[in-house]
Amino acid sequence: MSLSSRIHLKEHERIVDAVRRYGLTYFWSWLLIAILFGVPFLFLFWLFRHGWWGQALFFIPVTLATLLLVRTLFFWRKNVLVMTTHRVIDMEQRGFFELIVSEIPYDQVGDISGKIKGVWGTLLGYGTLFLQTGNGNVRIFVEKVRRPIRLQQEMNLLRRAYVAKLSEDMSGNVAGAIIEKLRDLPEDELQKVTDALEERKRRTVS
Repeated sequence: MSLSSRIHLKEHERIVDAVRRYGLTYFWSWLLIAILFGVPFLFLFWLFRHGWWGQALFFIPVTLATLLLVRTLFFWRKNVLVMTTHRVIDMEQRGFFELIVSEIPYDQVGDISGKIKGVWGTLLGYGTLFLQTGNGNVRIFVEKVRRPIRLQQEMNLLRRAYVAKLSEDMSGNVAGAIIEKLRDLPEDELQKVTDALEERKRRTVS
């Protein structure tokens, strides 16, 4: 399934970047997979000359390596931060059957920061990207990503462009801009808008 179908892009919205964990930070997993694959094949003929137990000693580590490889690639692929022209969407796959999706429209972003820490982070250029809404209700941490400072700058550029476009729309098609923003609001905020509209109706009638 493509990213665009997973996040349901809105009208005029497009994906700018998809950020995943830096592949080299899986070094120990790759090393273990290489050992589990390599050692049995190194002794392939010797193991197969020893009957069923030799074959078992060959297939057990190869099976474990295959399962570990599938698991590593699955979580690397599924855990992704998507930057679009309108918002940031974080898809966090915590288990094979648990997915948490958080999103923040750019006009609701209150803070964006990128941090590189440690010897390996400095040498390899990976670190942590953090962003949250202005009220702090939604927070997104993305760890071990490549070039977090550059991503922070890219996100700030997208935020400025989106806010400028929103301001331009508000100065022209006000109703259309408001309707577009209502689609981004969570249920509790929508309820506040509904209550305000009902209050205005009551005042108009009276």
